[in-house]
Amino acid sequence: MFFISHNRLETLGLHSLEHGRLISDLVLCYKILNGLLDTEIANVLTVAENSKTRVHSIKLTKYHCSIDATKYYFSNRIVHIWKTLPNDIVSAPSVSSFKSRLLKFELSV
Repeated sequence: MFFISHNRLETLGLHSLEHGRLISDLVLCYKILNGLLDTEIANVLTVAENSKTRVHSIKLTKYHCSIDATKYYFSNRIVHIWKTLPNDIVSAPSVSSFKSRLLKFELSV
């Protein structure tokens, strides 16, 4: 098994697979919330109607999990990181601008 250390990734200017998956999840979330995907998964993300938040206006609601496996569903794992994004990223006018702004933002993985 080939393992690349964090230092090597940093030297090469690359990100970890975990970071790449997180970016992909956030882009998918952006597409769902902006109606750019016609899929049934859009029904699993719930936007809070009375969202009074300091960061941005699109606040997602996390579901209570009674089964341990449901903690790792897309709809639950994305909520925490989505809440940490600033308004200029969440309110990006297009997917490409969302992604470019997101890549400039320091995500804590």
